[in-house]
Amino acid sequence: MIKSRFQSTLLKLMFFCISCFIITSTYAGEPLLSGDYIYVVKSIKIGKPIFSSPAVTQNDHVIVGSHDKYVYFFNHHGELLSKFKTDGWVHASPSVLSDGSVAVGSYDGYIYFFTEDGKFKEKMKPSKGSLFTSIIELPNRLLVYGSNKKGIIFYNQKDSTTHIYPVRKWVHGTPSILGNNKLVIGSNDKHIYILDENAELISKLKTKGWIMHSAPISINEDNFAFGSYDKNLYICSLDGNFVKTFKTKGRIHSTPLKTKDSKIVFGSFDRFIYFLKPDGTLFRKFKTQKKVVSSPVCLNDGTIMVGSYDKYLYFFSPQGVFLGKYKTKGKIFATPIVLSDNTVVVCTTNGYVEFLKINPFVASQ
Repeated sequence: MIKSRFQSTLLKLMFFCISCFIITSTYAGEPLLSGDYIYVVKSIKIGKPIFSSPAVTQNDHVIVGSHDKYVYFFNHHGELLSKFKTDGWVHASPSVLSDGSVAVGSYDGYIYFFTEDGKFKEKMKPSKGSLFTSIIELPNRLLVYGSNKKGIIFYNQKDSTTHIYPVRKWVHGTPSILGNNKLVIGSNDKHIYILDENAELISKLKTKGWIMHSAPISINEDNFAFGSYDKNLYICSLDGNFVKTFKTKGRIHSTPLKTKDSKIVFGSFDRFIYFLKPDGTLFRKFKTQKKVVSSPVCLNDGTIMVGSYDKYLYFFSPQGVFLGKYKTKGKIFATPIVLSDNTVVVCTTNGYVEFLKINPFVASQ
């Protein structure tokens, strides 16, 4: 009897150990991409946190803003072209305008304008407050951005006039132009706003959480999607109605990505990367080791790449099959960009800018 119990206990212990080994081995065995798959073109240490997502010009010049108050301009090899110091943190992402110039907002309240290789042109202060969001361009040279002074700012470059659509809280959501020149932007007052190009409200929708950075993206001609700090991914119509809600277990800072087959990809603070079907239901999900703040992007061949706070870039096939991961030099908050030759530029919270060349063989798996 005692022997039987001992054998039973031993079997349970062995099963538990084997189970732990399998789980650990599966996680540890995720393919690391290096060497033949990814190699470092250039790694630059700026020294201060980078929360601003880099931007790329038509000629593959890369613009990076930093909390050291500088705006940096690099060529596609990662060589520094120029840098310019503002009087405040550069937290918002740079924007490339229709005339090829670069506009960057700073916490000092100014918009700075540059040529694509970093030559300073001018600066303007359209209103009071810090620039929290990237700048988006509407027709007739209207620039739009969100401010911490409770407003969505419309700045007319032609006559230097400013119109403010008042909002009760900070506007920290990234603006998008959807449909027929409709401006869609989220706010810390928990609303998503749909406005026309004259800054007139078309509709607004209330969520239960802040809308931070997550830019609304079009998923078809009638509907758009965005994430909220209430842990939901929302699909809404451009006429101002909720269509579908997908619940996660963490805040959503990430801007969703629409794939070629109309799947919706995004990350959450619950550490998962989600792939939804076009109807907003779950297709598959993948767990990382830390929260996912950064937004997914597509490489030139359709490979999907997502950065995580665990310092890794994760790669997936267009069908959502995990291909492998690559460890960067720091936590990834900002969204990476992809240059025309499939070079990836990723910025980290400990102040690194990494230029990584991706071998197309990865995407063919």
